[in-house]
Amino acid sequence: MTSPSPDTAGTEAAPPSRREINKTATRQAIVDAALALLRAEGLEAVTADRVAESAGVSRRTFFNYFSTLESALNGPTEAFVEHVLQIFETQPRDLPIMSAAVNALNALADRSLLAPVAELVAAAHTSPQLDRLQLESWNDCAARLVDAITSRLPGTDPLTVSVFANSIIGAGRAAFEHWIQTANGDLSDASLARLQDHLTTALAQLRDGFPTLNVPAAPATTREA
Repeated sequence: MTSPSPDTAGTEAAPPSRREINKTATRQAIVDAALALLRAEGLEAVTADRVAESAGVSRRTFFNYFSTLESALNGPTEAFVEHVLQIFETQPRDLPIMSAAVNALNALADRSLLAPVAELVAAAHTSPQLDRLQLESWNDCAARLVDAITSRLPGTDPLTVSVFANSIIGAGRAAFEHWIQTANGDLSDASLARLQDHLTTALAQLRDGFPTLNVPAAPATTREA
């Protein structure tokens, strides 16, 4: 048996401890309870006390996991972005950033992470308060993406990174909006697959410079003698 090389020895992540597993389960229970209340009774019913009671935890435990009620409702988006960024980080370092982002979305196999995000974005169309919450969530996504790009390309001009990250977020929001107009609330796997396709198409358009918008040059006119 060969010994692991110094470059790879000890690099495998240790399995999560029971404490970590329990913390993840509690956090997910709180998020699920908030979403269930939102579905059943609307945003007005989503209070810290009711979410904690529904999740089977104390109010104190709720605030140990989430600083605000809004952050609990943003939990699905945070989980989705975290998963996509993890895939993004596995892309080859010599791959252009936009190609890495497209690959990360294409490689998303677990659409269960996408479903609650799609549900929240759709619900925001009928709730100004939830729409403001979604805007906060998108801003958080942009900040996370700025950090990921800066880590991948240290020394890059901060303004360039910010413009780039917000362009990606804008493309993602456009994809969600297009999906909402055609999905009619359908959260089936087939519908979520179309949403994923919209997301990758939107980023590919951004990557390729919107080739379908290139206006052909007008034919030259021949002057009469």
